[in-house]
Amino acid sequence: MDIGTKIKYFREQKGYSIREFAKLCHLSPSLISQVERNIASPSIASLVKMAEVLNCPVGSFFEDSPNHQIVVKKNERRKLILPYHKVDYELATPSQFDGEVRVLAITLPPKEYSSETKVSHQNKEICFVIAGSIQVLFEQTSYYLEVGDSISFDSSNSHQFFNPGSNEAQFLLIVYNKC
Repeated sequence: MDIGTKIKYFREQKGYSIREFAKLCHLSPSLISQVERNIASPSIASLVKMAEVLNCPVGSFFEDSPNHQIVVKKNERRKLILPYHKVDYELATPSQFDGEVRVLAITLPPKEYSSETKVSHQNKEICFVIAGSIQVLFEQTSYYLEVGDSISFDSSNSHQFFNPGSNEAQFLLIVYNKC
């Protein structure tokens, strides 16, 4: 599948018309139409804008995974590498769920933060600790979580993860759209 077809697929899954999508991306409807028909190649900046609006990684536009993948093997997980983040996020969900929900498997080294600063985005998250311990830091408060503990929060609240322990911490981060 080509990039234009994938962008159109994700746009339609979100229920956006070309005009709505173009307005949200701050791009012209004609450019969106041309990209979706593979007449024009979008710039990297345009791809990033489209991915943000569609709430999916830019890399999902380039993947050739089957539309009905149900198993994600540990060694086949997609990596989500974000600017200013110190850890790689491994996607444990197939790409067809990217616009709805993502389960990220994260390993955080001892005494490390997940990112250089607190981040926010327009989703909700559930964090579930599977090994070690972490602190979830917000602007005004923080929460200490151990194995088996979980926390749910609105991702528009600036947040960051920290491993206060001397061993690696592993946790699952379930990121889903606000309803």
